[in-house]
Amino acid sequence: MTHWDSYGYPENDPKVWITFGPQKNGPPSVAFIGPIRHPEGDSPKAVEHYQEVAGRWTDELVAHEELDKMAQAIIEQKHL
Repeated sequence: MTHWDSYGYPENDPKVWITFGPQKNGPPSVAFIGPIRHPEGDSPKAVEHYQEVAGRWTDELVAHEELDKMAQAIIEQKHL
């Protein structure tokens, strides 16, 4: 079974939504960084996104750190 997780970034005033997975017993392997809005269904591919990221992160914490940096760059680039 594949598990997806998501969170708003930055935490105190979200400008983008980060959805990542699949993960069962290991680290995430793909992520989508997109606009803040409610997902349309359970599939992250059903939601508009700014960037798709494939990664081989060692754990979820490392994934969060890298994805947060990418999200911040998108926020600055798009003046969100």
